[in-house]
Amino acid sequence: MKIILIGSFFLVFMISAVAVAADVPSNVTLSATETTIKVDWNGDTTADGYYVYWGTSSGTLDQRITVDDATSERTITGLDTGTTYYIAVSSYENSSESDQSTVESIATLQDTGIPAMPTGLFVTGQNGIGQNFVSLRWDQNTESDLDHYTIYYGTTSGVYNLNVEATDADAASFTITGLTNSVRYYFSITAADTSGNESEKADALVVDTLVDTFSPYKPAGISGALSSSDSISVTIQDGNSQMADFSGTLLYYGNTAGNLSESVDLGKNSSFELDNLPVDSVWYFSAAAYDFSGNKSAATEEISVTIEATNRFLNQPEDFDGGCFINTAAVSHAETTEAPEMPGNNIIGVSVGDYIPQASEFEDYYGDDTFPVYGFYERFLSKYFSVDVESGFLKEKGWLLTASGAETRVQTKLTLVPVSASLNVNLKLMPYVVGYVGVGPDYWYCQEETDDEIQHPEIEEWVGGVHGKIGFRLYNTDEKFKGTGALIESSYSRIDRFGDNETDIGGWAFKFGLFYHF
Repeated sequence: MKIILIGSFFLVFMISAVAVAADVPSNVTLSATETTIKVDWNGDTTADGYYVYWGTSSGTLDQRITVDDATSERTITGLDTGTTYYIAVSSYENSSESDQSTVESIATLQDTGIPAMPTGLFVTGQNGIGQNFVSLRWDQNTESDLDHYTIYYGTTSGVYNLNVEATDADAASFTITGLTNSVRYYFSITAADTSGNESEKADALVVDTLVDTFSPYKPAGISGALSSSDSISVTIQDGNSQMADFSGTLLYYGNTAGNLSESVDLGKNSSFELDNLPVDSVWYFSAAAYDFSGNKSAATEEISVTIEATNRFLNQPEDFDGGCFINTAAVSHAETTEAPEMPGNNIIGVSVGDYIPQASEFEDYYGDDTFPVYGFYERFLSKYFSVDVESGFLKEKGWLLTASGAETRVQTKLTLVPVSASLNVNLKLMPYVVGYVGVGPDYWYCQEETDDEIQHPEIEEWVGGVHGKIGFRLYNTDEKFKGTGALIESSYSRIDRFGDNETDIGGWAFKFGLFYHF
């Protein structure tokens, strides 16, 4: 009997142990970026958690993280780029851990983004140049994965047969030793990241070790032009921006070619103004660069600038009366230009405007930014008198107000179609410019609707009034576009003379438009 009881107890214990044993995770899948690997798996719904193992060898998974919930995924971060990792997953329940899943492998992506090219490469100062050393500085790069800088140098432009690494990623200066005295060196620099990606080389910096016997490069060019009736402005094109010991430019000038008897030290300025020069004189200019040690470059080729009379475009002698701008300034417009007769009795046109309503309540609802469009037809009755019909369109959105004037969030919409007729008096003020004034009746269509159609159903009204206006028509002077032109007009409308709506929606309109007179 005891044997049976002991056997039953052992059987129950074994069944219980089997029941709580955690399952081995299956279907482990991996996805990688440059520095992370995401691990997904099918887990045990009764498991307390999981262990994710990884390493860089399939036989040594020496890294582990614990997933202490029912989540069946985890992302491993802080990995090296372009590296193969091996990963397996196990589950645990109570104190029991399952076997590890099949080991899977994946490589993180290779970092192919190159760092930015370093900028600001220069010597640390005049004392940064010696007989056998050069101290360089530059602006630090901002990449988070920056590893070091490499300084390239040599004695031939564009050929860098020597290099040295500034291994500190935070480095911003470096001293290169072991150089030869009285030699011209060319330096460049690159930045490299932790994945071995290297930037492009910076522009060369030219340094002459002491004792310096090398002259700087001559300026890239020189140009000059009149800056007034008796002044010349001279500009030097830089040729030594990468020369570490460049100190300035000497400008030579004179009024005899090949014998520039005057000079001025521009320092590092690139321009110079020579004034109070006599009319019809010719001046010659050349420039040379110099360095810290007093070495001077070859001079640029000479240029010449003549102090002479100038013309405006519309005063060229072959096309217009008169000569230089001084003489033609006294020629009256009436002597050179005469406006033609108007081409016909009809005008059509369009305009846009800025409308300022008279009623302050209008602004409370719809603001003060109102821009209607207009179209019109005008008929001349005689040389001075004409009649026109004009129609416009304006649509604005606003908000209903409470009785106390507070703004609501119930939208309201207003549509205006102003229609007017005018009797106008026209008068030519000057060639191609006609002024006019007009008066006449208005009859406007008004519609207001709101989003609250029950409390505030749509309103439609025709309201009338009168207006006055004044404006100018500016005719095109080009024969090819005869009859066309632009107009500028201001008008004022008073809209409360008849109709059911007593609210005066009239006001000031300022218009600009285009027309065709035929």
